[in-house]
Amino acid sequence: MNKTRVEAFSDAVLAIILTIMVLEIKIPDSTHLGAMLEELPYIISYGVGWLFIGVAWYNHHYMFSKTKVVTKQIFWANNFWMFTTSFVPVATAWIGKSINSRGPQIFYSIIYTLWTVAYIVLSYSILNANKKAGHLEVADSIRNMPIFSLMTSWKIILLQIIVWLLIIIYLPALQIVMVAVLVLFYGGKTNSDSDKLYK
Repeated sequence: MNKTRVEAFSDAVLAIILTIMVLEIKIPDSTHLGAMLEELPYIISYGVGWLFIGVAWYNHHYMFSKTKVVTKQIFWANNFWMFTTSFVPVATAWIGKSINSRGPQIFYSIIYTLWTVAYIVLSYSILNANKKAGHLEVADSIRNMPIFSLMTSWKIILLQIIVWLLIIIYLPALQIVMVAVLVLFYGGKTNSDSDKLYK
């Protein structure tokens, strides 16, 4: 399968998702700058959503730049990942309307969990396909990605679930902060060659 076409399709889908998110910011009827304060919860959730997708794209780009093969399994795993990512604008918009309500926060956590599962499946698919094809250095690069190590550590996953449940029960609005921290903690760390792929 042509790797370039899969990458181009993924980039287009993510660009549309980001565009949909910004369209949810409502223009106030008033011309006073303070009127935008009503949109502040959505602007915050939008900013976290942008960070989420931006960091995810960077790591996705790294994996696809490194892979030597794109199998049918990778194609469908990538589609599953994009499908879960497409729900981020919905979750973001709902949190923006009711930032301290449990319903939207639980929905956001469900989307985040599904997205995480999809990302792990995609990473494993790329890793295993390259390993089977004899490209062991590519498989090692994927396995050594900080985001992969952190997302597949049962200790970190267990700690994350406990903290997440406490936040949703006692202070739902704090979840958006937790997502921002996790995105930076997971995705902000990259392999040393991540900015040298095309040099």
